[in-house]
Amino acid sequence: MSVHKEDDDVWKVRWREGGRNRSVRVHGSHELAKKIERKKMSVRDENRHLDVKREVNYRVSTLIDRYRNEYGVKKKSSDRERSILAGIREEFKHSFVREVDGPAVDRWYRSLTETKGLSEGTAVRHFNVMHHLMGKAATIWSKETGIDRNPADQVEVKRPDDQRERYLSVEKIPRLKESLDAKMYRAGTKVINQTFFRLRLIVLIALTTGMRIAEIFALKWSDVLYREELICVRSKLKRGKVRYVPLTPELAVELRRYPVMIGEDRLFPPNRVRRECGSEWKRASRRFLKWQESKTFVFTTCGTRSRPGT
Repeated sequence: MSVHKEDDDVWKVRWREGGRNRSVRVHGSHELAKKIERKKMSVRDENRHLDVKREVNYRVSTLIDRYRNEYGVKKKSSDRERSILAGIREEFKHSFVREVDGPAVDRWYRSLTETKGLSEGTAVRHFNVMHHLMGKAATIWSKETGIDRNPADQVEVKRPDDQRERYLSVEKIPRLKESLDAKMYRAGTKVINQTFFRLRLIVLIALTTGMRIAEIFALKWSDVLYREELICVRSKLKRGKVRYVPLTPELAVELRRYPVMIGEDRLFPPNRVRRECGSEWKRASRRFLKWQESKTFVFTTCGTRSRPGT
């Protein structure tokens, strides 16, 4: 610390505090400047003893409640995460968030398989919830929790080898088709089982084209291009783009076999209208072509008038 004269009866008191240079101008005598200097030194020395990092006491149970209310209830896996959060709460119910470090998370993660007997895949799902929970605590809630790094990042997770065959073998495909064909009609009759008749179409499209279920449900009759042997997929593509998947001859035959219903009038795809409607085939064909432009065919087959999602 030092006292410097700047002008008549103007003194500048300089000192260092908290790693920074500070100063103040004093108007008066030199004795007054010295008294202020001694006072600043006394305050600085007192603050040195009080310069202790303040610990934030934010409990893990409070963090879990906050995470559950703000994020957990919005997830589709909300019900499954409830039990996972209950397990985390039981493990760290008496701990503060600042006490949950990397080794503590690692011990909890190891206990899932070694003590509780969970599979590696299930343990990873539990760890993912913990990682997301502590990630929120270390970012958007860091001031309340007192941590600025995710302790779960220090844990080495052993992810299971999930290289399973996720496709049907050549031997299973005919068996699947036979099973679908066996349920086309109601037991002991020749009456079409409308539910399985529609389900059979969905399975055959997925099997032959590899389309996702949302893409299949969004298909319209006008998306089936028989002449080009293609199916136009418009569902959930960016900027209104479309893609095309091959239409196999076997699937084309199945689609042509499917009847539909408009109100109380039973109509068929155009290639069958002439045979089914007789002399009225032209009027029925025009009506069908106009109607099919705005209807999804999966939910209008088999003479049903089902709403999407049923």
